[in-house]
Amino acid sequence: MTTVLHTDEQQDSIYRESLRSLQRVSREISATLDLDHILHLVAEEMMRVGQATRSAIAIRETTSGELQLVACLGYSETEETHLRAMLQTPEAQPVWADALHTNQPSLTSSATKGSEITAPIFHLESLAGLILLTSDKENTFDQGTLEFVEAISFQVSIAIGNDQRYDDQLKRGELLRRRADQLAQVLEISQALRSDRSLEDILEEIAYAVQESVGFNVVLISVLEGDPPHQRRVAAAGIPIAVFERMKKIQQPWATLRKVMDEEFRISQSYYIPMEQRGDWQNRLDVYDQETDDTTRRVGRWHPQDMLLIPLVGPSGDTQGLLSVDQPRDGLIPNQTAIEALEIFAGQAALAIENVRMVEALQQRADTLALFNEVNRSATAKLDLNEVLSTVVEMVPRLIECTHSSIFLLDSEDKEYILRAAHGSTFTHAPPPTFTPGEGLLGEVIRNGMPLAVEQSSYPIPGFSEDETGPAALVPLSAGNQVVGLLCIGRQNQNFSPAELATLSTLADQVAVAVENARLFDQVHRFSQELELRVQVRTQALDEAMKSLTEERDRVETLYRIASQLSASLDLDRVLNRALELVVEAVDAERASILLLNPQSGQLIYRAALGAEIKLPVGGKPTRFSRDEGLAGWVIKHRESTIAPDIQQDPRWIKSQDKNKKREYRSALAVPLLAGEEVLGTLLLFHTQKDYFNQDHLRLVEAATAQVANAISNAELYNLIRDQTDRLGRMLKDQQIEAVKSQSILEGVADGVMVADAKGHVTLVNAATERILELPREKVMGRITNEMLGLYGSQGQDWMETISGWAEHPETYTVGEYLAAQLDTGDRVVSVHLAPVLTSDEFLGTVSVFRDVTANVEAEKAKTEFVSTVSHELRTPMTSIKGYADLLLMGAVGALTNKQQDFLSIIKDNADRLTALVNELLDISRIESGRVEISPNVMNVEDITSRVLTAMKNRVKEKELVLRQDIPPDLPIVSADADRVIQILTNLVANACQYTPSGGEIVVSARAHDGKVHIAVQDTGIGIAPKDLDKIFDRFFRADDSLVQEVSGTGLGLAIVKSLVEMHGEQIWVESELEKGSTFTFTLAIAKLEQVEQSAGENETIT
Repeated sequence: MTTVLHTDEQQDSIYRESLRSLQRVSREISATLDLDHILHLVAEEMMRVGQATRSAIAIRETTSGELQLVACLGYSETEETHLRAMLQTPEAQPVWADALHTNQPSLTSSATKGSEITAPIFHLESLAGLILLTSDKENTFDQGTLEFVEAISFQVSIAIGNDQRYDDQLKRGELLRRRADQLAQVLEISQALRSDRSLEDILEEIAYAVQESVGFNVVLISVLEGDPPHQRRVAAAGIPIAVFERMKKIQQPWATLRKVMDEEFRISQSYYIPMEQRGDWQNRLDVYDQETDDTTRRVGRWHPQDMLLIPLVGPSGDTQGLLSVDQPRDGLIPNQTAIEALEIFAGQAALAIENVRMVEALQQRADTLALFNEVNRSATAKLDLNEVLSTVVEMVPRLIECTHSSIFLLDSEDKEYILRAAHGSTFTHAPPPTFTPGEGLLGEVIRNGMPLAVEQSSYPIPGFSEDETGPAALVPLSAGNQVVGLLCIGRQNQNFSPAELATLSTLADQVAVAVENARLFDQVHRFSQELELRVQVRTQALDEAMKSLTEERDRVETLYRIASQLSASLDLDRVLNRALELVVEAVDAERASILLLNPQSGQLIYRAALGAEIKLPVGGKPTRFSRDEGLAGWVIKHRESTIAPDIQQDPRWIKSQDKNKKREYRSALAVPLLAGEEVLGTLLLFHTQKDYFNQDHLRLVEAATAQVANAISNAELYNLIRDQTDRLGRMLKDQQIEAVKSQSILEGVADGVMVADAKGHVTLVNAATERILELPREKVMGRITNEMLGLYGSQGQDWMETISGWAEHPETYTVGEYLAAQLDTGDRVVSVHLAPVLTSDEFLGTVSVFRDVTANVEAEKAKTEFVSTVSHELRTPMTSIKGYADLLLMGAVGALTNKQQDFLSIIKDNADRLTALVNELLDISRIESGRVEISPNVMNVEDITSRVLTAMKNRVKEKELVLRQDIPPDLPIVSADADRVIQILTNLVANACQYTPSGGEIVVSARAHDGKVHIAVQDTGIGIAPKDLDKIFDRFFRADDSLVQEVSGTGLGLAIVKSLVEMHGEQIWVESELEKGSTFTFTLAIAKLEQVEQSAGENETIT
């Protein structure tokens, strides 16, 4: 019981002590704001009340968020260092992790580590610190100690809050003080803006104001200039002068800076670019950079390689420049308040830049207007173009910053632009530079008509020297729709801006007007001078024209008299002499002559002469000169007039051989007599005075000679017509006589003659025609031959087609060709022959000849009947004679002696020959009487030839000949009478056997050609003489050759062959050469397809 009471009293004592400790801490918190003092007091009280070995308090910094050890009691130096390291990663400590996780104090106790209390400190629901209380003994702390520490942590939280509020009040006060200072600085800057201070002074004042009031040790202000814009450093604070002077020389493109200011780095209107992003701008931007080896960043702290860029955006919204700061005095990353303050100063700087630029622009505009007025006054006062251009190029540097200027103007004649004025250039112009539209860069500006700013380059510009290759401005001078010139401006460094180009364009417009005014003045002045000169020239021309008109009148009057005289007669001699008189009278020559050219001999004929003691016969007198000799020959050869001032010195003149002449002529005028392209001769005029004849004389004589030449042509034409008329009269009379003779001859001939013209109208019919045709002449004359086809028999229509062919194509007619037919009128037979009348391939008409051949036909018919009767009468006894001769030779009546056999053989051979003659006569008779008919049918040529060759085999063998056939297997089928074809081939082969010596060869061949089958029999016999080829197919014809006469024959075989071939409607011909052989060829028609098919069907039916 006593122990329990003692324990309760002990706990009460601890509780009371805890309360007193809490009251003491509370009083200190209320009495002071020194947080370090309060925290050390709290640490002492916890050690005392809790009987702990060690105590410590750590506070979290608001900027970095790290726990910093503030109060530490009972720890050795090593333990304190270890504790500080542990506070860097409190969550990693197992003892502290539970308290930090649950946000509640935790109590741990063990025999090895002792007792430990960990209590978190919270302020505004955030961890503000950590309380650590430890003892080396186990179970030193109990629940009361834990509650005490929790209560004390609450007091510490209050103290921390009081301290933070106090710091906030201090900072707010400092901020208000700074804001007041800043506003004062802004007010001073605003006052400076309203003064006449330079932009550099104003921006430098702003830089120092930012350094002083915002809290950055380094401040740099740049402005943007040029096109494209670039950064120019103007003012700085905190940068060494040498470094700043170097930076001012470097102009950075605004595009490069703009790429660095990415949207992700934007804070308000500013851009904070941390050190970690230096790879984006390093080696690309020129910056004031402090050398440092520290590449680590402390949380919330400014790094030396951080960048803060504030664009200077003016009221217009355009970026005027850039404000950049570095080295904040508090070493912290700038907050929103600092950035807002910087942006206030940036706005003031932008406003200052805009104001200064506006003032400069206004001043420049005023200067520009003043300069424009001065240019206008100069251009108005000076109308001399060179003075105007010199004034312009001298004033341009006052308007635009430049080192040299020049003006090119268009030369209207050469269409080139020439340098007319230059200023400030060291270029020497000898000769002045020129260029054409489209040539080079200047030519392109002229062609486009638009101003152009050229960046600094090595492009050569005419008028600039080699070292003047900086930026240039090229502005065309346009007047209306034409570019009259080009203004060229150059300088060494900065490119020309669009505003400068616009100013130069305005100046160029005024210069163009001034140039045009000066040019107009020059033109008016020149026109005035030209007008005065023209008036003077016109006056002189009028006087000369009046003189010329007077001379022309006299010349025309002379020419009229010459023309009148020449047209009065066609007598050539009279014409030439009268013309010569008039020409001599017109030019007052002392001697004159007309020489005409004989085109056949080329000799000159003396046809007319005046002033010389020469009497010419009618028709003239030949001279010793030809067409290429002397002055006259030169004129004729060259077909041109000439004046010889002194003929004695002229190489063309041939001296006269007349030694008795009284005068020596010195000057001459010679004119050719031309009629179209023909030179008729020449007219020569002479005078004893040197250089007497002039161009007026020449023009008058040339006009007169044209009339003389026409008169000569007319006279010659008249003579020609008269001769032609006489000749035609004689020819007409001769023709009439011949016509009477021809008519008498035609009327006297026995044959009828009918002549038709080219259109077929009958123009001539003789009396024999009336008698033979029994037609009155009146019914035939004038009719067309097409209406009288009956006169030409059944072939009349075919004949008309042949006549049409001759009329359309006369060149197809062969000499000797004619048409022939027989007309049977019932009581008589008329032979008709028709031939064309042609001359020089021109169809004139036709001539038809009619002959009464009735008697001839009846005689031929009687002859044929006689031959047929005699042949039949001879054939019967000859058959008996031949038969008995054969019986006797066969020994039918007993044996015969040799002599008897020879006699009988002679009888048999003659009987055979006579039988063959009779057969051929019968064939001819049947053919002529029309009893032989052709029955064409489909036949195979190879079969027919084989049959003929087989039949002739023995005969060929007896003469030791070679007989073969050459027929291709694909030879077409023909349409012909097979029996007659066999007869034709047999006669031809037999004929070849007769006249081919032993050892020769006979070939029967066939080929298809031009729709026909050509069958040829070729031998190597004696051949046929050329003179006999035309008669070879005549009846009874046999060549007058010993070799032919040795072979018996009638001369009818080939005539029969030709008749049979022609009865087929085909042709046969022969080709032969003496001692080499002959080839007889005839044609057969190829069978039509339907004939072949019909023949095949009939053969099938028969089969």
